[in-house]
Amino acid sequence: MNTEGKDSRSVGHRYRGRLHRAHALLTQARQATIQADAAIADGAVVFSAATHGSTQPEVAQINQLAVRSTEDVRAARALRGGAQEIIDGYCRHIAGHGIGDAETSPPGVSPAGPAGPSASWPVDPNPSADVSSSDPEVRYAEWITELKRGGTKISPARIVRMIRHRCGHLVWLETGDPDHAGQAHILRPKRRKEFADAAIPEHEIIDVVFRCLRRGRFVGKHKAAEVYEIEIHGGSIRIAITIGDNGFIVTAHPISRKRKLS
Repeated sequence: MNTEGKDSRSVGHRYRGRLHRAHALLTQARQATIQADAAIADGAVVFSAATHGSTQPEVAQINQLAVRSTEDVRAARALRGGAQEIIDGYCRHIAGHGIGDAETSPPGVSPAGPAGPSASWPVDPNPSADVSSSDPEVRYAEWITELKRGGTKISPARIVRMIRHRCGHLVWLETGDPDHAGQAHILRPKRRKEFADAAIPEHEIIDVVFRCLRRGRFVGKHKAAEVYEIEIHGGSIRIAITIGDNGFIVTAHPISRKRKLS
């Protein structure tokens, strides 16, 4: 009687819980690299805009370091994905399915992927973004193509910033105009005062809006707006962000805690 296969399956089942945990930890590590990737990309764009036209050698060096850092982070994510595939392959051999194939996760571990606005994991950055470029048409080329293929009308030349929402769809901010929507609407005098009263200066407003979308805690909805809470300057603030059905960011503004949310 051949007991080799039976012994292998017995050992495999014995360590199945540990394999689940290892797989879950690798998922968390991959999510951390996604967050790091997004932070590097955002930082590079802000730096590039702030140093536009500079001929100082340090500027070029920092841009190069941003590109290298992005490559390293993405390489780390790919390696962790490879490790998960090995674990999945082993589990398929001993149990007939991989851990990633299962619909449930062990206690205390959340499966990867968004589960709505309240999901806590970070947002996947544009995988092909050129972080050394401040031109949105270049930086978000792949995402723009994705939207166009899906039939969404978008004006690349007007894009200010884009992000993949934690629910999975793409959202973006355009230059807009003060009377209707977009960045100009968010930065009109009335809104600038509201942000200033919340200790957020004008040059930080757009960054804060996107920080809410990436890391803010979803606390509910006010009419059509998603409301997020973030920690900033030693305190917490709630920001209401109105996003169109197509992903276009219409407007954003601070909102009182007294406002009833749904």
